[in-house]
Amino acid sequence: MDFSKVDQSFSQWANQAELVVHTEYQGDEVRSTNIIDANGQKWQVWLVPVDSTEQCVIHYWNYKDISRHLKVSVSMLFTELKSIEEDIRNCTVKNT
Repeated sequence: MDFSKVDQSFSQWANQAELVVHTEYQGDEVRSTNIIDANGQKWQVWLVPVDSTEQCVIHYWNYKDISRHLKVSVSMLFTELKSIEEDIRNCTVKNT
């Protein structure tokens, strides 16, 4: 997997949000982090890397019953991550 086109935006967002970026899981390269919402619930946010259309997929879930994903252009990745982070921290994510 090639994360080179998303690393800068993902790392910049995580650093501003004071989040730890995980780059490996069970020997596979990944880009993920965890966010704790206002109720103390842990959420995982991770990326599927860029495809041929210069888009990636942001996945996020609460390790239980709410799971969402959003396909975004690389140029909008930082903005969309900020929006998702705000929704998670404010407990406004709903399952659709």
